[in-house]
Amino acid sequence: MVKKNTYEKNKITRRCALAAMGGIAGGAVGLKNISFPKTIKKPSGKLPNIIWFISDDVSKPDHGCYGNPVRTPNIDMLASEGVRFTSAFATSPSCSPSRTSMFTGKYAHSAGAENLHDPLPSSQKILPSMLKEKGYFTGNCAKLHLGPNGEKQFDKIYKNATGWKDFAQVRPKDRPFFLSIGFHEAHRPFQKNLIKNPHSPDKVVVPAYLADIDEVRDELALYYDEISYMDAEIGRVLNWLDEEGLAENTLILYFGDQGMPFPRAKTTLYDSGIGVPLITRWKGTIPEGNVQDGLISLVDLTPIMLEIVGITPINDIQGKCLMKMLFDADAEGRKYIFSERNWHDNDDHIRCVRNKRYKYIRNYYPEEPFIHAADITRGESCQGMLRLLDEGKLTKQQMLIFRSLRPSDELYDIKSDPNEFENFAYRSEYQNILNEMRGVLDGWVTETNDVSPNERMVNYFNHRTGERMIKGREPVLRK
Repeated sequence: MVKKNTYEKNKITRRCALAAMGGIAGGAVGLKNISFPKTIKKPSGKLPNIIWFISDDVSKPDHGCYGNPVRTPNIDMLASEGVRFTSAFATSPSCSPSRTSMFTGKYAHSAGAENLHDPLPSSQKILPSMLKEKGYFTGNCAKLHLGPNGEKQFDKIYKNATGWKDFAQVRPKDRPFFLSIGFHEAHRPFQKNLIKNPHSPDKVVVPAYLADIDEVRDELALYYDEISYMDAEIGRVLNWLDEEGLAENTLILYFGDQGMPFPRAKTTLYDSGIGVPLITRWKGTIPEGNVQDGLISLVDLTPIMLEIVGITPINDIQGKCLMKMLFDADAEGRKYIFSERNWHDNDDHIRCVRNKRYKYIRNYYPEEPFIHAADITRGESCQGMLRLLDEGKLTKQQMLIFRSLRPSDELYDIKSDPNEFENFAYRSEYQNILNEMRGVLDGWVTETNDVSPNERMVNYFNHRTGERMIKGREPVLRK
């Protein structure tokens, strides 16, 4: 039996306040009724083409423009010609739930697809369907991970990232287009000799939560190679836009779905698991070289796109219309972001809320150890760290993710402790902050009609070896 929620019982009536819209306009209408910031050059009346470049399992720091020594010249160019966000977060550190949020504008549990591999329910509309109101021709290349209902809402579906080449030929030239390219990089397994000039293990940056051992360095170098391989394909798409004269009327977003596939990153609710890159470029419209530090969530992307093209979102969209953040480096973002971890190979139920200073994490199953995604556990990095754990050679901070028991509450001061190592939840001087963050999370759980943590799911993989214990792919309830 597949786990269900009660989304249809909960109708959220939040709407974005769109300027001078006066209702839903027809497909032929351009941008003339949209209120852009006064300091920004208003586009001509044409609706922009939109391209989403979505990386898979790539953390925010792992790009040249974000600081780590990964060769990403094309992504770096997008950042220099647009806006680089420093505080963007996924709504889930798991592939399909995160993508559900970015395409629907709803939290995954509210859309009925909170677990890994949950197909998008037939009742749910995603961005390409919404954009058709304005005459957009839509396509997706490579990874989508939303199931049949997601795929059928695109005009064109391609299995490979290079499908954009056919899309470029078949798109109607008199209509705006939306193209999503869901790269498989840098999802495990990593491929050796992927690029001509591989990254050196000696030059990678090893995060403090990972052990500085050969296994980790070797895998980080391969992970960097995957990102550079993706970057090269992004460059080919950008060249096409330049050659066809489309660059100035194309809004580009580059972002990730969750953190890197290493211990204490992907599938966790630490910033290493939910912090993602986000870069936007719209030549001649978005200022060049801005850095935006405000909080933004991937659940906000769909309402931002709708706001830009002049479509009033449906009533139950939960993301916020934060279009001004694209145009103004000082524009205020969210006060809080929220994220959720549900079934991903094995069962878990974790929720978090974060503001600019503090992060609160609630573990609903503290009596059980945290279990990574199976491909991470099987990887050389995790197995190397487990070996050191057994030998008593991990640092105190590196041991945290392998605890047999977890605290029910975790509270971190991101400003003083960006790696989220020191839990302040049980210190008396932080009780007011803890209670405040608890209350905010409780409100979100109620408002979004979160699924019950009492419905336990079957574990498919061994938590120490990553080997399969039970056949199956989709989450099922325990009997």
